Amino acid sequence: MNRTRCGAALACASLFACHPAVAHVVVGARVFPVTLTFDDPGVGDEATLPQFVYQPGPGGQNEYQFQWEYDKTITPTTAIIYNQGWDILHQPGMKNLTGLENAVVTGKWQSITIPSSETVASIGVIREFGGGAATVNIGGDATGATAPTIYVGQGLGSLPIGLARPFAITGELSYSIPDVRLNSAGNNNGQPFSLAAGLSLQYSIPYLQSQVKHFALPDFVGRLIPLVELDWFTPVAGPAPGNPETFTIAPGVIYMGDTYQVGLEALIPGNSAAGPHVGVIVQVHFFFDDLFPNTLGRPLFQ
Repeated sequence: MNRTRCGAALACASLFACHPAVAHVVVGARVFPVTLTFDDPGVGDEATLPQFVYQPGPGGQNEYQFQWEYDKTITPTTAIIYNQGWDILHQPGMKNLTGLENAVVTGKWQSITIPSSETVASIGVIREFGGGAATVNIGGDATGATAPTIYVGQGLGSLPIGLARPFAITGELSYSIPDVRLNSAGNNNGQPFSLAAGLSLQYSIPYLQSQVKHFALPDFVGRLIPLVELDWFTPVAGPAPGNPETFTIAPGVIYMGDTYQVGLEALIPGNSAAGPHVGVIVQVHFFFDDLFPNTLGRPLFQ
C-alpha cells in the first residue's frame, strides 16, 4: 500500500519519478480501492505485480518504469510495505539509460476505522534507502529520506442524494526529511526538505449497485470505479535545484475483481514543471487476504 509519487522532475533529464502504489480497504459497506499515484488509507496483505508508467518528456525523450510492491500485515491494523522499480530512459540517438529505483519501506498503522460513517485514517513512516555515492542510474538517488505521513479516507454514503452516495474521497500528506540536505549548487547528492500530497475523488459503481439501487448493469460495468487523482510535490526548505514544484492530474478507472484489481489512468501535467506531454499509468494489484486467507493473507499476529 505504498505510494506512487508522479510528477517529480528528474534533475537534468526533466522527466518524472513514480514510486509504486497500493491496497484496498473495507470500512463498513465501503471499499476503498488501490489508488495508483499515492497510497490508500488502510493496511492489507497484497501485492502490485506489476505497475507500468510511461512518461514522454521533452525532445523525444521517453521514460518507462516497471514497478512492484508487497504489503504484509503484522497485526490486523499494522503493516510493513516494500516497493521498488526498474526505470528505462530512451533518448533519441543515444543508448538507453537504465537503473533500479531506491528501495522504499513503509511502516503503517490503521489507527481510525469507523464503519458507520465510512471513515478510515492511518499514520505511517516512509523510509527511502539511498543507493550510495556510486549511484548514477536513472531510477535511484545516492541519498535517502524519511517521511512521516498521514492517510485519510471518507465515504459519502450518508449524503441525502442517493446517486451521490457512491462518492468517496481519499488523501495522503507527507513531509520528507532528507539524509543529506541539498546544497545551493545541487551537486552534493542531497535532497530538499519537501511536502508531497495526493487527493482522489472516486465514484464506486459497486457501491451504487449494492447500497443505493441495483440498475442491472453488465457485470463488467458494475465493477468499475471511475476516479481522478491529484498529485502535488513542492520543496519547502532550502535550495532545490532540479526539484521544482509539480502538479499532476490523473483521471482514470479501476476494475475491481474479487481477488484483484486493474487500474488505468492518464498522467496530465498540471504545470510546466510536471512535463510537456500526457503519460499513462497501468496497475495490476492482487489481494492476498482474498487469495490466500489462511497463509500469505493472514497477519503475522492476530
